Amino acid sequence: MTSPIADSVMAATHKLVQQAMQGDWHDVPRTLEQRRALLNQLNATASPQDRQWLDALRQAVVESDAAVAKIAAVDAPQMTGTLDASLAQPVANAAASVDATLDMIRGGR
Repeated sequence: MTSPIADSVMAATHKLVQQAMQGDWHDVPRTLEQRRALLNQLNATASPQDRQWLDALRQAVVESDAAVAKIAAVDAPQMTGTLDASLAQPVANAAASVDATLDMIRGGR
């Protein structure tokens, strides 16, 4: 599937990574909300054939949200309250997945 909305979700993810890497934590909640809105729009317009692809994208977004929360907890603890409102449910859903990935990365050294 190719879609301008899906491309926008990916672009928002790239923007989010850039913000986290630059420590631009005040803009992260807005970017998270924009990405979530785009994903919801994509979900509303997806055909039944696109569901598997959309589910994978949705899971990647959830895992990305959890990773951002973990990075922010270390890099910008003062933003924890602000980010908690944006990330509470996605983080709860993906924490185990992120922990497993980080353990795999650490073990691969």
